[in-house]
Amino acid sequence: MASIFAFFDSGGEMEFLEATPDQVFAALDPRHADPLAFTVQRCSWGGDGLEGHISNTARFVGTYPPNPVATGVVTALGGPQEYIFGNLVICGSRWSPTEDEPPSMCGLSQAQQDLIGDVHTAVREEAASTQR
Repeated sequence: MASIFAFFDSGGEMEFLEATPDQVFAALDPRHADPLAFTVQRCSWGGDGLEGHISNTARFVGTYPPNPVATGVVTALGGPQEYIFGNLVICGSRWSPTEDEPPSMCGLSQAQQDLIGDVHTAVREEAASTQR
């Protein structure tokens, strides 16, 4: 089933894709390495969260270019302050009522899309103003 995901290319451009997780992960890493998932915003008590996905080899600088815009977006959303290389996908995560089950991946809600879009715009504007 297709859902909405935020896709950031290595140049920092963002678009919302309606796709299946397999299609998104193929776009995430053209070399088809297994993606690494990390929590951007925790989901709890029935609320939705955000989850980031990068290529398993994205930490190798020689393989993928640094992505300062994606790094800034993740940091502004409260995610880990770790530099991102290459492409990034942000999806939703849904709280699981039992502790045995991890949160499940899901598409982004409209509110999450609006938030990510606004943060992306602000980070791009800040990056442009510092390059002047």
